[in-house]
Amino acid sequence: MGQETNEKPAGAVVVEAVRRVFHDGLTRGKSAFVPHLDAWAEPTVSDLRARFVDRPDESSDTFLVKLRRQLDGAPDETIVLAAELLYVNMAPLRPEQIGVAKKREILAEILSWASRDVTVPADLVPALEGFINGGQGFLNYRWAQFQILVLLAQRLAGLPRPEREALLGDPWAFRDECLAVQRSVGHKMGRAQIHVLQYLLFPETFLPIASATHKQDILQAFAEDVAEPSGDVDRDLLTLRRVLETQAGERVNFYSEPWVGRWRRGRIEHAQRGWLVRGYNVDGHNFIPAWLREGYCSLSWREMPRIPADAGKPEIQHTVAAAMPEASVQLRGQAVYQLHVFLTLMQPGDLVVTVSPEEVHVGRVEGPAFHDDSDGSDNARRRPVRWATADRPLPRAELPEAVQAQLTRPPTVYDISSVAAELAERAGLEDVVDEPLLEADVTKSLELPPITEELARQLLMPLAWLRETAQQLQEQRQLIFHGPPGTGKTYLARALAKHLAGPDRVELVQFHPSYTYEDFFEGFRPVKADNGMVAFEVLPGPLKLLAERARKDPANPHILIIDEINRANMAKVFGELYFLLEYRDEPVTTQYSPLEPFYLPGNVFVIGTMNSADRSIALIDAAMRRRFAFRRLSPDKPPIDRLLDHWLRARDLPDTPARLLDALNARLGDADRAIGPSYLMKTSATRPEGLDLIWRTQILPLREDQLYGTGVDVAEEYGLAALRDSLGTEGTTTVDLGRPSTEEA
Repeated sequence: MGQETNEKPAGAVVVEAVRRVFHDGLTRGKSAFVPHLDAWAEPTVSDLRARFVDRPDESSDTFLVKLRRQLDGAPDETIVLAAELLYVNMAPLRPEQIGVAKKREILAEILSWASRDVTVPADLVPALEGFINGGQGFLNYRWAQFQILVLLAQRLAGLPRPEREALLGDPWAFRDECLAVQRSVGHKMGRAQIHVLQYLLFPETFLPIASATHKQDILQAFAEDVAEPSGDVDRDLLTLRRVLETQAGERVNFYSEPWVGRWRRGRIEHAQRGWLVRGYNVDGHNFIPAWLREGYCSLSWREMPRIPADAGKPEIQHTVAAAMPEASVQLRGQAVYQLHVFLTLMQPGDLVVTVSPEEVHVGRVEGPAFHDDSDGSDNARRRPVRWATADRPLPRAELPEAVQAQLTRPPTVYDISSVAAELAERAGLEDVVDEPLLEADVTKSLELPPITEELARQLLMPLAWLRETAQQLQEQRQLIFHGPPGTGKTYLARALAKHLAGPDRVELVQFHPSYTYEDFFEGFRPVKADNGMVAFEVLPGPLKLLAERARKDPANPHILIIDEINRANMAKVFGELYFLLEYRDEPVTTQYSPLEPFYLPGNVFVIGTMNSADRSIALIDAAMRRRFAFRRLSPDKPPIDRLLDHWLRARDLPDTPARLLDALNARLGDADRAIGPSYLMKTSATRPEGLDLIWRTQILPLREDQLYGTGVDVAEEYGLAALRDSLGTEGTTTVDLGRPSTEEA
C-alpha cells in the first residue's frame, strides 16, 4: 500500500460509530441503540422496506411527516432500525449542513414513536459532529439516501451469515452490492450516500468524497501521477492516493492544500445555470422538432444582423439600437438582455429547457454559439445541445407546480436555475448537475426540526399544540399569533423561531403606523457621499437582507418575526410582496430594482404577532388572511388557560395570582379584552406588595383604557379587593390570598 502513515483517517470518530451501527448491526442483527433488540434481523429490515420503499408516500409533506405515517403501527424494532439508518445517513455531515442539535432532534423524534424509551447512546453522540460536506443532494434527496440504505441493508441481511460477513469485509465486493442496489432503484439520487458509506466502512480503500464529479476532476488534474489508469474511478483514486502519500509522507486530503488548489484550479470557473429557450410558436414557427433532430437550440430576433458569439454587452447594445431605432427603450432592453444571455452568458455545461403546450425537453449545452442561416435568419443563432428527452419528452402536466410556474413567463430566453436540477433529474441528467444548481433548487421542501419535549417543558405548553403549530408553519410558511395583551405572543414567536432556525437565522422587526415598504423591503435612503454631501441610494430592508442570506444557506430555515404586524398599513408595506407570500417560486419585478426580478426563497418563514384587543384583526384584508395561518392565544383556552398555574407550580409558588387572574377575566366576559398571564409570570407577583403594584400600574390602567367613557369604576369593579372578596365569598380560598396594601385599604 506504499508508505504507511500514523494518522487516523478523516472523521475517525464517525468511521468508528458508523461501523458499529451499520457493520456490526448487519453482522449480529442487533441494534446499537438498544443492544438486545433485533433491529437488523432480516424480518425487521424487510418490514421497513415494505413500509418505506414498497409503499412510497407521494405527498408533498416533509420526509419526517411522511416517514411517521409510513411507520405508524410499526414494531419497535422497525422504528429503531429507521433511526439507526438515519444516524448513518446524517452523522457524517458537517454542522453547516445539519447541526448537531438538529440531528439529535430528528433522531429523538423518530425514536419517540416507539413504545419504549429509546435514546442515542452517549458514546455515539460525538460522531454527530460530522466531518464531510455531502453536497446539497444529501439534503434535497434524503428520501433517496434512506431508500438506498434500506435496500442495501435488506439485501445484505437476507444473505447467509458467512456470505454477509465476507461482503462486509471486502471493499470491492461491497461496492458492487451498492452499485447493484443503485441500479435497481432506477435513479442516481442516492449515489452520494454510496460514496460516503464506502469510505466510512473502508477508509483505507475509498476516499472521503461524496461527489462523483469531484472524483473525476481530481483524477483529471492528477492524471500524470497514475501511470496505468484502469478506468475504474475508485481504483485509480486509490492508486493516486498511495502515490501521493508516498511522496508526501502524510495522509492526503484532497480538500486541503497543496492538493485542492491543483484540481480546483483546473475546473471551469463558470457556475452552471439553467436556461429556458422558447422554440414553439416563434412568429408562427415550431422549431423544436428540428432542434431535437439536429441537436441545437436557437434564438430569433430576425431584424437583428449577425452578432459575433463573443460580443460584449456594449457591442450588443449598439447593434440593437441601430437595428431597432423606432422601438421603445423597454423593448430594446429586452432584446439586449436576451441576446446577451444566449450569446455570452450561456456556457457549455449549462442546462437548457424548451416547452410546447404538452411537452418539456431538457438538454445540455455542448459548445459556443454559432451562426447558421441555412434554414433562414429566424433560426440562425444557435447553440449545440445534447437533448436527453428527444425520444421521451417530459409531460408538462406532471411537473411540480414550482416547475410549471417557471415555464410560463413571457421572455424568449431566461434563467430557470431555480428548477433546473429537478428537470435534469426527471430527464436522467442528474449526473451532470453541479452543486450551484442543487443549491438553487426550490422544488424540494425544507424540513423544519421537530418540536421536542424539552421545548414544550420550557414553554409550559402542550407538546401536541406546539407540533401542530410548527406543522402549520411548515405548510403555510406564514403564521400569525393573535390574542389579547399578555398572552406571550412575542415570547412564543421568538422561542419557536430560535428552536426551528437557530438564533443566528432569526430577525425581528416591529411594525408601527409610519412603517413603509421602503423600510421593510427596499427604498432610497440618505447616505454620505465621498464629497461630504448627502446622496440617496437604494438600500435593502430587513426582508430583502434575510432573503439574500437564506438564498445562500438553502439547507436551513430563516425566520422573520414581525411584531405587532397589524399596526402598520399591511397592504402598503408589503406591496407586490403579497404575491410572493403565496407564490414563492415565481419572481416579481419590484419598485426600486425593476431589472433584478426578486423571489422569496422557500426557506424563509414569517411569524407575526397581533394584538386582538383593539379589534384590529378584523381590518386584515382577505388577501392577507389567505396567506397566513392564524393561531389564537386566549387566556380562557388552551394552551394559555393553565399557563400561569403551570408556571407557579413549576416554581413551587402559591397559586394566588392564577386564581385572581381567572376571577378578573371571568368578570370581563370578553375573550379579546381578557388579561394574559404574562403580566403575573414574575416572582414579585406572588408577594402581596408586588401583586398590588402590578395590578395598580399595569392591569387596571389597561382596563381603564378599554372602558374609557363608560362610567365604570374600574378600581371598584376590578381591583384586588373586589376580586379577593368574590373568591372568599365563594369559599374557594385554600391558600393565603395576601393582605391588601395600605394604599388599597
